[in-house]
Amino acid sequence: MTAPFEDDVVISPDFYGDHGHPFEAFAWLRSNDPIRQINVDGFRPFWAITKHADIVEIEKQPDCFVSEPRPLLMREAATPEMRQEIMVEIFKRLQDSPKILEVLASTGQGGLIRSLVQMDPPDHTRYRALVQPWFKPTNIKALEARLADITGSILDDMCGEGGERTLDFVQDVAVFPPLKLISELLGIPPEDEWRILKLTNELFAGDDPEMKRLADDPLSIFDTIKDIYNYFSDLTDEKRARPTEDLASYIANGKIDDAYLPYKELVSYYTIIATAGHDTTRNAISGGLHALLTHPDQLALLQSTCDDEEAVKLAVEEMIRWTTPVAQFSRTATRDYELRGRTIKAGDHVGLMYASSNFDEEIFDQPEVFNIQRKPNRHLAFGTGPHQCLGLLLARLEMRLFFSAFIPRIKSINLSGEPERLRASFVHGFKHLPIRFELHNAKR
Repeated sequence: MTAPFEDDVVISPDFYGDHGHPFEAFAWLRSNDPIRQINVDGFRPFWAITKHADIVEIEKQPDCFVSEPRPLLMREAATPEMRQEIMVEIFKRLQDSPKILEVLASTGQGGLIRSLVQMDPPDHTRYRALVQPWFKPTNIKALEARLADITGSILDDMCGEGGERTLDFVQDVAVFPPLKLISELLGIPPEDEWRILKLTNELFAGDDPEMKRLADDPLSIFDTIKDIYNYFSDLTDEKRARPTEDLASYIANGKIDDAYLPYKELVSYYTIIATAGHDTTRNAISGGLHALLTHPDQLALLQSTCDDEEAVKLAVEEMIRWTTPVAQFSRTATRDYELRGRTIKAGDHVGLMYASSNFDEEIFDQPEVFNIQRKPNRHLAFGTGPHQCLGLLLARLEMRLFFSAFIPRIKSINLSGEPERLRASFVHGFKHLPIRFELHNAKR
């Protein structure tokens, strides 16, 4: 079926950078071709799954739709010859890191990162269980006072001495509450927070020239990964020699089948918690504020209800639905599967387009309307099934505390320039959000 758009908008980092999620294309696909095979340069062919019900059906069958070896849709070398050339160059870059080379040699194109995102049962079940107790409701609730203090200090710095101010909300404010909390949980010292932020930007927004280590070098991501290995290797040595009560000590000394985690899986565990633990939340916070600023009636409504915890919780859910920071994941079919009359063959890849599912007209009343009182709100921004986000309770708490503290301070606020989006079609959001504001009080 001929679409009124080019298929590459579904996955093109450049399109996401210029326009955000391709909502018009998704709306057309949901109505006309909800399971569409996408063939675009630079990506392996995949089925774009755009309906809420279909994504839920796929996510809840991890035996039929597996995460390995392709957990997300990303650019890949087009030919075996190109892949071989790239592997040779990667080995050259890592020649001074024998332990990493050993990992690469043993996994080949399996890559250097194998976190929960890349795993399937039984490994996924066992590795997730290792830290799941850390993220149970009682433990998250216990973090509330500390997070409130972190958030208040950041807002105090934002306010300065009062008066009218301008700043980049993403870079000057939104990055810090989740970054500082996840660093503290992991036992990463404050002086290393900048390193975690830098490595996260490079890892998740590698298609964005501003975020790459070297803008014109697509393989600079491997320099990033080398730094990740080196940093978390040193952290492991420290936490095994002098364990404390932090999450990094828990991971460093954790065992499966009475053995420490393998080197690659160990480093990957730190990586996914340190990076995903703050990157998606900062995107939801900054995207949530942008939504409020471009929907002033909703901002006014939140200002009038921000002392009501339940009202703020509803607003946070709508911000998460509206922004959908994790745009997509991928699964690979292990057998032929019929879905809406289409046959997804064994070995085919499917792209789970969460931003599309979160605007599905069959699930949401007026999904194109930003409504902070939306209830129910069955969005899939955290995924569903066995791969549902481990830190969803923490993300919700961080956002609720942030907006509960931030909104009452606002006297006036508006955009002071053109926002800029990440050129990324995996974890997506704003990289710059210039605002002008005046707050009621300079300090708490």
